[in-house]
Amino acid sequence: MTRTPPLWLTIIILLIGLPLLLPFLYILFRAIEVGLDRSLELLIRPRMAELLTNTMLLMVCVTIGSIFLGTLCAFLLERYRFFGKSFFEVAMSLPLCIPAFVSCFTWISLTFRVEGFWGTIGIMTLSSFPLAYLPISATLKRLDRSLEEVSLSLGKSQTYTFWHAIFPQLKPAIGSSLLLIALHMLVDFGAVSILNYQTFTTAIFQEYEMSFNNSTAALLSAVLMAICSIIVLGETFFRGKQTLYNSGKGVTRPYPVKTLSFGKQCLTFGFFSSIFILSIGVPVIMLIYWLIVGHSLESVGDFSEFLSAFSNSFIISGLGALLTVVCAFPLVWAAVRYRSKLTVWIDRLPYLLHAVPGLVIALSLIYFTINYANSLYQTFLVIIVAYFMLYLPMAQTTLRASLEQLSDNIDKVGQSLGRSPFYIFRTLTLPAMLPGIAAAFSLVFLNLMKELTATLLLTPNDIKTLSIAVWEYTSDAQYAAATPYALMLVLFSGIPVFLLKKYAFK
Repeated sequence: MTRTPPLWLTIIILLIGLPLLLPFLYILFRAIEVGLDRSLELLIRPRMAELLTNTMLLMVCVTIGSIFLGTLCAFLLERYRFFGKSFFEVAMSLPLCIPAFVSCFTWISLTFRVEGFWGTIGIMTLSSFPLAYLPISATLKRLDRSLEEVSLSLGKSQTYTFWHAIFPQLKPAIGSSLLLIALHMLVDFGAVSILNYQTFTTAIFQEYEMSFNNSTAALLSAVLMAICSIIVLGETFFRGKQTLYNSGKGVTRPYPVKTLSFGKQCLTFGFFSSIFILSIGVPVIMLIYWLIVGHSLESVGDFSEFLSAFSNSFIISGLGALLTVVCAFPLVWAAVRYRSKLTVWIDRLPYLLHAVPGLVIALSLIYFTINYANSLYQTFLVIIVAYFMLYLPMAQTTLRASLEQLSDNIDKVGQSLGRSPFYIFRTLTLPAMLPGIAAAFSLVFLNLMKELTATLLLTPNDIKTLSIAVWEYTSDAQYAAATPYALMLVLFSGIPVFLLKKYAFK
């Protein structure tokens, strides 16, 4: 049912949405400079078809692989008991601690080649599947088995029951994971460039870096935006409008945990052990190897440089995550509680922006600050705004999953008792959403610690973060010099991952 949001909420979401239009205007302005004839010439050339094919294959294969692997891990860990389960419940979220470009440089430093299509698909899937495992696992914990029992009591098969009783309840979590993973694959730069896999993002970076052709690169970004629009629209239809909270009497009845037979326990243990070795074992072992036997360690410099990179990463990531979550909350609240065309499209606008490479977002902010706010050029404020633009969808998906579990009857009951909307929000809604808010902050903070492209362009030359240090040393093949920064990035990223698993997705 369509509900008009209050005026103050409308003003807030409009103020949040307006800055998000800046990269779109920049792309439009630059793409127009190419001209219609030149645009058609660029779009129909064989190189464009190759980039489109590579990008779509990467997005589709990694997304499907991550969703399948994450769902399988979630079902095995939530529904069955086997040897090593407690360890693997935590271990399956640990790949989030390792940035994809760090994982790629550890694999690329091995003696055998992992470059190209299959290597990229494999490494990116191992890095991305926790984004599906965590929300699906959390949803499985809250499922009510009464729907499945009713379906089975009517003589329906296990397959029919899964698709008609269980899967609809998992659709919000799967849809959010699908959206995040697919959009990330569209704009990823660091990992695919290290693995020599050419996509739209690497081509855009080459246009800027080698030919300084902003207009052509903007045209390529416009193609990415068109692809993203299709994905966002598809996810909206996939999610649907079903009620996601239990509105009946009584409490939710959890599923019983079954103990697997010895043979199946061995197979399950081997399955999870293989994932752990490939996603965590190899990168960590290679980091330790380069730390011990490498010969470029002297390039790290003194400890003060290392400490400065760590503090810079911590400060700007924390501020960026705080701004992102604060801005995401009213967008999600308006879209869920006051669903209308205005609130839905403003809520979806950040997802369209997520398809714009961080490089283009950074350049649009550079263009704006140089021409209209020169005093802000190359300041931390611009970096934090860029982070807000890049990772707003990540906060939205997490907050939405939390808010959609709360019945709007809470507001109605509170109002019937004479309580103000603010009192209801402060005493009932906000405490119930605290796990989701903590999850959103942790997830955004985790990804900001690993953010590379926008940080490279917007950070002043005398400022270095952990991710920049890893990139610079890796680009020069100084793997030992990059290792201390990469290890700190991995270890420190483990804190929000631990909080996500222990307090948010539980």
